[in-house]
Amino acid sequence: GIILLPPWTRAPLLPFRQPAVILAVLGAAAILACASASAALFLSSASSASLQRLVAAECPDATAATVRVDLAAGERPPDGAAAQRALTGQGFAPPAGVFYDGQARPATSATDTKLVRTFYGSAALDNVTRLAGDRAARGVWVSRSTATQLGVRPGDRVSFGGAGPFGDRPPASVRVAGIYQNLYDEPVRRYWCSYAPLFQNLGSASNSPPELVIATDPATFESIPAFRPTYSWASPVDTAGLTLAEGRDIASRQAGAYRAAGVRQPTDFASQNSGPGQMPALVERTALIRDGLRGPVLPIALGGSLLALLLVGAAGSYWADRRRSEVRLLSARGVGPGALAAKAVLELAVPALVGTVAGWALARWLVTRLGPSPDLDASAPLQAASTAALALACGLALLGLVAGLRSRAATERPVGARRSRLGSVPWELALLAGSAGCYAALRSGRAVVIEQNVAQINLLVVAFPLLFLVGAAVLIVRLLALLLPRVSRAAGQLSPAWYLAARRVTASRVVSVLLLAAASAPIAMTVYASALTRTSQYTLDAKAKLFVGSDAAVVSLDPLRRTPQTDRAGTLVTRYLYATTGDGTEVALLAIDPDTFAATAFWDGRFATESLPALLARLRGRASGGRVPAILVDPGPLGDRFDVTLGKTTARVDVVAGATWFPGRRLPKPVVVVDAGRLGRVDRFAGTTNELWSRDVAAARAAVLGQQARIWDVANRNSVFQAADFLGVSWTFGYLTALAALVGLVAIGGLLLYLETRQRSRTASYALGRRMGLSRGTHLRSLLAELGVLLGAAFVVGAGLAWTAVLMVYGRLDIDPSRPPTPLLTVPGAALVGAAAAAVAVTVLASLYAQRSADRADVAEVLRLGS
Repeated sequence: GIILLPPWTRAPLLPFRQPAVILAVLGAAAILACASASAALFLSSASSASLQRLVAAECPDATAATVRVDLAAGERPPDGAAAQRALTGQGFAPPAGVFYDGQARPATSATDTKLVRTFYGSAALDNVTRLAGDRAARGVWVSRSTATQLGVRPGDRVSFGGAGPFGDRPPASVRVAGIYQNLYDEPVRRYWCSYAPLFQNLGSASNSPPELVIATDPATFESIPAFRPTYSWASPVDTAGLTLAEGRDIASRQAGAYRAAGVRQPTDFASQNSGPGQMPALVERTALIRDGLRGPVLPIALGGSLLALLLVGAAGSYWADRRRSEVRLLSARGVGPGALAAKAVLELAVPALVGTVAGWALARWLVTRLGPSPDLDASAPLQAASTAALALACGLALLGLVAGLRSRAATERPVGARRSRLGSVPWELALLAGSAGCYAALRSGRAVVIEQNVAQINLLVVAFPLLFLVGAAVLIVRLLALLLPRVSRAAGQLSPAWYLAARRVTASRVVSVLLLAAASAPIAMTVYASALTRTSQYTLDAKAKLFVGSDAAVVSLDPLRRTPQTDRAGTLVTRYLYATTGDGTEVALLAIDPDTFAATAFWDGRFATESLPALLARLRGRASGGRVPAILVDPGPLGDRFDVTLGKTTARVDVVAGATWFPGRRLPKPVVVVDAGRLGRVDRFAGTTNELWSRDVAAARAAVLGQQARIWDVANRNSVFQAADFLGVSWTFGYLTALAALVGLVAIGGLLLYLETRQRSRTASYALGRRMGLSRGTHLRSLLAELGVLLGAAFVVGAGLAWTAVLMVYGRLDIDPSRPPTPLLTVPGAALVGAAAAAVAVTVLASLYAQRSADRADVAEVLRLGS
């Protein structure tokens, strides 16, 4: 019956008389909801970003909904109308057909024979450069080189057929409708991206695949006997703002189209990773990336939510302090702690609910603005709302528990009662023991697990620092608390401002120690996450650039000469692939230009004991015994002098310097670097490739084409790594950094509650001190000293512990062990400066707030008994 009495029925309206209580509970609930709701939103955002990046790395039509049929020789073509109806029946746009023969066949004219591959696409002839012929005529269009070799012109006839891998086929005579420019002589157009392997062969420098003969219509294509035909119908889909749920829907509807067409869906979409219809493979890969993120992200969110719960509990304690008079009165009337806890929940439920909604909205806004992608699955906000509601229920329960216990302690604690010994038990040692176990397990395993080329963070990489940083911070703070009595005794020798600060810190040791520990945690988490994020990102960039040599390398099989244009674009490097030493050891020989190399090549001072300019100066040094000075990388059994066989020529080298790693190392074998100007003439059959390394791909391409040289390949980071496969690592630590910011808000909230709960005694002492000559400036300086010492110590403790954890972990965070270099530790300067600036800003603003509150307080009200 107590709950129906006026103090409880009117409870939801009472907080509006205490704006400070409302703001404390609202802020605590908002932070709790933001921390708990962020996991579902972040995972959805990361999934969308992963899928979008995978889609962007593919050809434009890779995501098209497709029905594809691969036939053997002699099998009847599928029913194209049924395939088109199946796709449109699943809600896709009307599809376009593309047919091609996977096997080359001879095309014979009156004068010669040439191997070709037949192709039909409804828009194929709109995406070639037509040189001669009638677009309206039926027949086939042949490339310029095919027409030249066969000696045909538009109107002539070409015969297809002859012996093939599936037996003899009767020839078919088809009219030549036109001639188009060779596809390999011009940049690959978007239309041909998925079919580039049909007319390009980047895996071989000497052999070109058979050229395409393009049919003008399906009937012409089918009139030509096919050895291994492929029929496909593809409907374009809109991938703007694509999410994982939408990708799964497209993949599901594509599977439905296969069933409706009566065609078995190919299983090689996930393995060949080329051509239209790749959405099932892309969705599967995205799900793998999401699963890798879920492991560390959920514990991080749980840890952040638990820390935010502590702020909610502190808000309940703050309620008990602000409502102390009423609590005492009700307790004197026989109201127990349970009823008082219910009263606290009733009073604070409305602001807690408002704060939860605000926190959910804040989490969604932050993730869409700062997360990997602004696009979320439709179900993600609902999942986030569910977790926020669960956090609200836990928060209200904790708030009521703390309020009830504080109310009981305020009225039932006997005078002179001894403090519980539980407070002196070093519970943080359990956290340190757990962190030691996690670290031992991490050392015996791998920090990064590669599953189907997707990097996934081991949960221990996150669990170890969370346990270690919190446990060690509390232990160090507990040890620092032992110095407080000595500080209190020495306070009399300090200036007035420092005296007041020291007395306030030592007067409430428990509160000061808890504030120091709470402030050090977000600093430690931020520094740790930022250090590992920067280290992993820089190491990944270093692996790619060390492989390529610079940001990009334009490769040509034609000779390249140094010109002002190449100097502006980058540096020329000649690579000899098939070099061997006298004892048969395979090496890679790089002939570089020392004058331009340093300005373009990627270099890190940890690659060698000497700087890059010093190494290049050694290449220009005096030759010994007619030998060429060389830098040897990864020497293995090689000595200081040896001969390198390059085809029919031999390079006699003298090793003048060594390096652990060097730009351009692409295979796990020794690399010999020499000055190209001192190497002399080399056999042209020595497996030579000429490269222009550059930081501007467009300028490098223009410089190569300006010499009338053909571009064989362009190597860059995307050709070395699939970027989305490794983003999970940086996203995990990025999410940890974001949660550290929320924990920082928890610490700031705790600081404000610390100031508010002590405001009464602070105001009273300030008022009495003013009557004894204490100036306003001295009091403000004392506040700055008090908070500055606490937050400064928190910064030192947090940053020191974080760096210790980084040194223990970073060496094991090798994202791709198969490629050098090993992890390169990178100092998170921005995070350290930002954390220090935040500590200073919070110190100044909180001090000004406390000073303003003391100046505006009603001293008579504060000093009144029982107020």
